[in-house]
Amino acid sequence: MKITFVVPALNLSGGLRVVSIYAKLLAEKGHDITVVSPNKRMPTVKERVKSILNWKGYKFNSNFDESFFSDAIYDVKILDSHRSVKCNDVPDADIVIATFWNTAEWVADFPERKGKKVYFIQHYEVHSGFPVERVRATLRFPFKKIVVANWIRDILRDEYQQQSIHAIGNAVDQDLFFSTRRSKNSVPTFGLMYSSRTYKGSKLAFDCFKRFQEKFPLAKLVAFGTEDVENVVGFPDGTKYYHQPKQDDIRNIYAQCDAWLFTSNSEGFGLPILEAMACRTPVIGTRCGAAPELLRSGGGILVNVDEEEELFSAMVDIHELEADKWLGLSNKAYKEAQCHQWGDKVIQFEEALVECYEK
Repeated sequence: MKITFVVPALNLSGGLRVVSIYAKLLAEKGHDITVVSPNKRMPTVKERVKSILNWKGYKFNSNFDESFFSDAIYDVKILDSHRSVKCNDVPDADIVIATFWNTAEWVADFPERKGKKVYFIQHYEVHSGFPVERVRATLRFPFKKIVVANWIRDILRDEYQQQSIHAIGNAVDQDLFFSTRRSKNSVPTFGLMYSSRTYKGSKLAFDCFKRFQEKFPLAKLVAFGTEDVENVVGFPDGTKYYHQPKQDDIRNIYAQCDAWLFTSNSEGFGLPILEAMACRTPVIGTRCGAAPELLRSGGGILVNVDEEEELFSAMVDIHELEADKWLGLSNKAYKEAQCHQWGDKVIQFEEALVECYEK
C-alpha cells in the first residue's frame, strides 16, 4: 500500500519516534511510505528581540529536529515553511495518517484520492496549552482510530461514541535498549527524563529526591532531556544531566539506575518505562499511561498520581531491598520488556490499516 504519515513537525518527542519506527518497519514490509512535515518554525520579531537581549535568559528554540528520520529508507518531505500541510503537499495514496490533533484538522479536508483517513492517537490531548474544544472535535472525526493504550480507547468509546478503534501498545527496540544481568548499586541511584511540562511531574521527582538525599546523602540522580541545562529549574544538588544524549548514551543512563522515576500525571503511553525495563531497571511509576499494565507483572512499584509521600516511600523501599530481592525486581522488569516487540506491533498496525483500506 501507499501510506502517508502527516506529522506536526519533526522533533525529538516520543510520539515522533514511534512514527519513525512504524514508517521504517512498514517500508521494510514493502509498503510505499511518505512522511510529510512542516519546516521549522522561525522566531517572531518579539522572540528575536528577546533572544538577542537574552531577556530573562530567553533563547528561541523551534524544537525542530530531523534525527529520528535522518537515515530514512522511505520518503521524508519537509515543506518550504512552517505551515499547515495542504492537499497538494501529499501524494495520492491508499492511506493517510494524521498523527496529532492539528494534523487531523489538516487531513480532514483532503480528498479521497489522498487515502483512507486514519488518526493515530498517542495521547488524550485535552489539557492546558492546547485548544481543548478543537482537540475534542478531531476525536469525533469519522477516521479509523489507532491508539497506543486501552485507556484512550475506552475514553473514545465512552465519551465520543467512537467504535472503529484499534488499541496497539508501544514496544521497545531490543537492539537499542538492553543490559546484561547486573547488581544493585552500592550508592542509591535514580533516574528520570526531564521535561518542563508540568504534567510530566519532574518537580515532584526533584522534591522527592531532595527528601531522599537528606536521608541518604550519597544518593545520586541522573536525568536526560531535550531542554538546555540552563533552562532546567530545581535540579537537586549533584544531579548529572544529559542534554539530548545519543541513543547509546540513553541506554547507559537507564542501566546505571536502581530505579527509574516515571512521575507524569497525564501520559499517553510512557516509552521510558519500557526502555528502562529493557535495561533491567525497575520503575517507580504513577498510575497513568501504560504504567498500570506494564508494572502489573512486578517490575517496579506503582504509586498514585501526585502523591509525594507514596513516591518517596517507594524510593526508600527500593533502596532498602536486599540485593537478591532487587535482582528479582530487575529480572521481572526485563522479562516484561521482552514481551513488547516492535515486530509484533507493526503486524497489528498493518492489519488495522488493511482493514481501513478494505472497508
